[in-house]
Amino acid sequence: MAKLSEGIYEKHGTSFRTLILTDGGCSITVAPERGGMMISMKKGEEEYVWLRDRNFESTERPRCAVPILFPCCGAPKDGVHIFGGKGYPMENHGLADLVAWNVKRADDSAVELELKENGLTRFVYPFPFRLVQKYELNGPKATLTLTVENTGSETMPFSVGYHPYFCISDIENVTFDVHAETAGKAWHSELVPMREAAAFRHTDASEQMINMRGVKSPMILRDSGNGHTVRLDFDEKFTNAVLWEQEAESFIAMEPWNGWSNSVNEPGRHEELAPGQTMTFIWSITID
Repeated sequence: MAKLSEGIYEKHGTSFRTLILTDGGCSITVAPERGGMMISMKKGEEEYVWLRDRNFESTERPRCAVPILFPCCGAPKDGVHIFGGKGYPMENHGLADLVAWNVKRADDSAVELELKENGLTRFVYPFPFRLVQKYELNGPKATLTLTVENTGSETMPFSVGYHPYFCISDIENVTFDVHAETAGKAWHSELVPMREAAAFRHTDASEQMINMRGVKSPMILRDSGNGHTVRLDFDEKFTNAVLWEQEAESFIAMEPWNGWSNSVNEPGRHEELAPGQTMTFIWSITID
C-alpha cells in the first residue's frame, strides 16, 4: 500500500502545501491549492510530469503539470457559454484549474480533493456543482477518478478532460502508439480519417498539435532519449484527445478529453446531468 506524506512546494517566495503518495519507489505529488493538480510523478528520482515553475507559481492559467478541465475542454466560441439565453464568459479549459480545492480525505489509500461552486464560479458558470477528484497510486500506476455531482435544481451541461504535460528529451526521440477514428492538425481544421499512429517531427513551426475524435485507449508515449514510457488508459467517456508540443519546450501534452472546443454550446456534444445525479470519469497513468 502507498504511504502518505506532506510537503511544501517553495520557490521564489511562493509556497504551496503538497500531499505525496509513495509506493514501491514511485510517487505522485498533488497541490490542492493550485487547481487540485498532480504536479509530479516519479520513479525513483526520475521525473515524468513536466512543471514550469514560473507558471505554476503565478496566478495565470497552468500550462504545466496535470490540469483538470471543467466545465469545458478548449475554449467556447468567442469565449462565452450561452445558458438560458444569457452569455457567461469562460476561459480556455474552464475554471477548475484556476481555483483552490479543499482536502476531503487524505490517507495511505488515496487523496481526495473537493471543489464546490462559489461566488466566483457562479459568475462564469451558473450551476451548483460538486467535484471530487481522487488520486490513487499502485506502484508505477496512478489512477485519477473525477466525480461530478449536480447539486442544483436544473439540468447541468458540462464536459471534462485533463491536460497532462510529460517530460521529453527531444521531439525526435518520441514515438506514439495513439490511434483514433479522425484527426486534424488545428482547432478548427477539417477532421480526416486517421489511418496511422500519431507522429510529430521537427518542423519550422513553433508548435504542433493533433486533435483526435474516437480515440482508442490506451495512448502510449515512448521516448528513446530518456527511456520513458507513459501509458494512459481511460474509460469510454473519454472519446476525444489532443497531442501538443512546443519546439522551445521539453514536454508532450497527451490529453484525454470528454468534450471538445465549444461543445458545451452545441446540443448533443456534451454531458447533461440531472439534479441530484452524479457521473464518474476514470483514467490512469502508468510509467516505465
